[in-house]
Amino acid sequence: DEDDKSKPAGSDGERRGVKRQRDEKDEHGRAYYEFREEAYNSRSKSPPPPEEEPREGEDDETVVILDTYTSDLHFKASKDRYGGQPLFFEKFPSLWSGARSTHGVTKGKICFEAKVTQYLPVKEGSPEIPLFRVGWSVDFSHSQLGKRRFPVPKHHHPAAAVVNVVTRLCGAVGEDEFSYGYDGRGLKVENGQFEEFGQTFGENDVIGCFANFEGEELVELSFSKNGEEVGTAFQIRKESLADRALLPHVLCKNCVVELNFGQKEEPFFPVPEDYVFIHAVPVEDRVRTPLPPKTTEECEVLLMVGLPGSGKTQWAQKHTQENREKRYNILGTETVLHQMRTKGPEVEELDAKSRDLLIQQAAQCLSKLVQIAPRAKRNFILDQCNVYNSGQRRKLLAFKGFARKVIVIVPNEEDWKKRLELRKEAEGEDVPESVMLEMKANYSLPEKNDYLDEVIYGELTKEEAQPLVTKYKEEARKLLPPSEKRANRRNNRNKRNRQNRNRGQGYVGGQRRGYDNRVYGQQQYWGQPGNRGGYRNFYDRYRGDYDRFYGRDYDYNRYRDYYRQYNRE
Repeated sequence: DEDDKSKPAGSDGERRGVKRQRDEKDEHGRAYYEFREEAYNSRSKSPPPPEEEPREGEDDETVVILDTYTSDLHFKASKDRYGGQPLFFEKFPSLWSGARSTHGVTKGKICFEAKVTQYLPVKEGSPEIPLFRVGWSVDFSHSQLGKRRFPVPKHHHPAAAVVNVVTRLCGAVGEDEFSYGYDGRGLKVENGQFEEFGQTFGENDVIGCFANFEGEELVELSFSKNGEEVGTAFQIRKESLADRALLPHVLCKNCVVELNFGQKEEPFFPVPEDYVFIHAVPVEDRVRTPLPPKTTEECEVLLMVGLPGSGKTQWAQKHTQENREKRYNILGTETVLHQMRTKGPEVEELDAKSRDLLIQQAAQCLSKLVQIAPRAKRNFILDQCNVYNSGQRRKLLAFKGFARKVIVIVPNEEDWKKRLELRKEAEGEDVPESVMLEMKANYSLPEKNDYLDEVIYGELTKEEAQPLVTKYKEEARKLLPPSEKRANRRNNRNKRNRQNRNRGQGYVGGQRRGYDNRVYGQQQYWGQPGNRGGYRNFYDRYRGDYDRFYGRDYDYNRYRDYYRQYNRE
């Protein structure tokens, strides 16, 4: 009984000093994490990253190397472009990174070799393991070798179809049409379909890849491991290829790869005598993928602006399909989510907690991709909500030299409600009300200025959209709680002024706005007994007020839990 009496209790009968369990949802959803990232970065300064160092063979169209124009943005090619690794393997070990060669072939018996030279370290306790996939694909297939555009959501609906055509750049070998891969787990994969094949392979193993175009009706793709034949994995009807070239294609996760296109004096392992390396194929018999822009002035960035479910992704997909020659890189959470999923023969359903964590990582990874994008000479579509004016400015300023355009998508209210319902059915989640209110309250329609060349309205015109956006803002501000930040600023400013009125000993007269009117004599600078610290004390007075004022406004704990894991090295 004495022990019970000695335990201090709060007004609700609970013991003090005991941390209460937080009642949180197990799953927040994509819109929540996209909003968190946008709010967290809305006022941060992101200077453009430095230009990448020129690589060997960049301007030599006769050599066969990895194509950094069509590769994943997060694939880090080696300096000679005969290998590479994932760029974000430390922060995002689940992210697959792929690249294709600059040249393909349509005839003959052609080969190349790929070696897993090193497994990259992952954080202790991480479930992610190094994986490698290698094979062939056609130009414009997805970078994720063998993948279909995107997996159909469990709540399938026609609205979900818009995500199935996202990036037609490089991607995952084997998970797309006309994309064929041999996976290190002992699998072959074509158009997203996995089957057991050959043997497993990993660090220090060399995979030989062979394409035989000399059959009358079929193209045969076969593989070897460390010089030993594994067998024929794919037979492709020539009429289905329609004279499209097949290009060497690699996809890696948490590992470093090296390629031999024939540039080495000796191969890793002997190859059949009737096969030649792709580098030895005459230039006139190779098919070169389109060359990248030479300057950023030839590139453009389209910044999507709109509330969740308004139709931004659908507009981006349609625009990409209608302008295939521009090879847009669509940077969006769905794109990254697709590249973080590891597929196999059996469909793995993630539980709510695991899926939520994956979405959180995808949103954070997308922020990193947007930061590094300006250093690449490509065309981009930033498929995010981008409703904050400060966020619009920060992102567009980084793309200096690009043609910078904003695409505003504002549907009428009836259409928007229908699209939100379709989005909910397709993704199995709703947009949190608090997130939607914050976005509405901060929604800003952009205007043409020195960092924005053109504003395009994809649905309603500006005259039609402006009253609707104003209505959303007014409704949201009525429902949101008062801004605590504004209240704190007013209180701190008043407190500071009251404190400063009592300062300035030795001066007869009023003090205005904390201005110090004392005579600047030697006594002020050299710290006499009446004023210890002298010169230093004089300035520290104001620094203290400055720190107290801003320290109260910025609540670090508000984001500490959310970013603790993200910032941990």
